[in-house]
Amino acid sequence: MMKNNHSAQAGLVALYLSIVLLALNGLFAKIIPLDALNVTQTRSVVACIMLFLVLVAQKANLRLNSLKQFIGVYGLGLVLGAHWITYFHAMQVSTVAIGMLSLFSYPVITVLIEPLFKRQVPKIADLLAAFVVFSGIFIMVSPQIISGEFDGNTVQGAFWGVTSAILFAFRNTSQKYLFPHINSITLMSHQTLVVGLVLLPFIAVEQISNMEIKDWGLLILLGCLCTALAHTLLSMSLKRLPAKSVALIGCNVPVVGGLIAWLALGEIPGVMVYIGGAVILSVAAYESLNQNK
Repeated sequence: MMKNNHSAQAGLVALYLSIVLLALNGLFAKIIPLDALNVTQTRSVVACIMLFLVLVAQKANLRLNSLKQFIGVYGLGLVLGAHWITYFHAMQVSTVAIGMLSLFSYPVITVLIEPLFKRQVPKIADLLAAFVVFSGIFIMVSPQIISGEFDGNTVQGAFWGVTSAILFAFRNTSQKYLFPHINSITLMSHQTLVVGLVLLPFIAVEQISNMEIKDWGLLILLGCLCTALAHTLLSMSLKRLPAKSVALIGCNVPVVGGLIAWLALGEIPGVMVYIGGAVILSVAAYESLNQNK
């Protein structure tokens, strides 16, 4: 019992550290002068180099033991890359608050996905929670929908945010149940490698070459802290805590991210964004309390 408590505590520490680092993504999405695809490719390269150096220093095992593991880990790496692209795009076409709040529909999506890995049927209460969360997203975009602006920034941001949420929930839950015994750093090393390689033919060489030194500094910080370290910590927490708990506690990210965007960028969300965001976060809070009981 003591060992389990210690493992859970270690998982919580890793999770809360990852929350702080992940919350900084919104700031980087706004201040790095690259589109979502180029940011994703370059951050993956930086993260991959850092993770490989850590593995070498630790003399850790980088090998995957079978073709099945190779296909699975690299396949989930591509899903992670798609999540990053859609997430950054959501924040770039709208605001940090809308992008993050839409992404954090992923805890309820996780609640719906996780029973499938356990060969169980989702509970009615979980289905109702999903309905309420997506109602919150609709509230955020309702002003533009009512006015007929279906291509408005809020609608686009919410669409890409929810798409990113689905990808993130699928990747995290799949990784937890399919590869529980693979070292977290090893997993992230392979996944950042495949993202960097697959996106390499699509990068805007001229755009990247025109970046200033400070922009490269920001990219290195994004790759090292908010990519390599944050997602490794997240993977560590998934090994010690239920995927549902990780997702629900992770709902603190948009709160921290929105605060950072307000302080650093002066982004002030509209009233409907506040209301919709409150609905999303209240469901997550309810689920967290229910999980604790």
